[in-house]
Amino acid sequence: MKTIFSKQVVIPVAVFALAIAGAFTTNAMEKNSRSTALIDGYVRLNPAGLCNEEQTYECDTDNFGAICRVSANPASQQVYAKNANGACTVEVYRPQQ
Repeated sequence: MKTIFSKQVVIPVAVFALAIAGAFTTNAMEKNSRSTALIDGYVRLNPAGLCNEEQTYECDTDNFGAICRVSANPASQQVYAKNANGACTVEVYRPQQ
């Protein structure tokens, strides 16, 4: 009788618990794989891409919807990353919290 009970109740519950644990692990791994290294952003001084290198800001290359700016205020100055030539022309985004 105990053997039938363990096969009919305990094993399905254990399998369900393993499935739940696997789902949480997969979700955590997916979130970690999306995180990227932050890059330095600079205030652009002119349209040609001259950078103000006195102050840097942490930005991301992945578009999470918000442009990287000097502050959280949407009206503040936009921040750019440097291209291969060292000009601040690459649009960057606010890091995801």
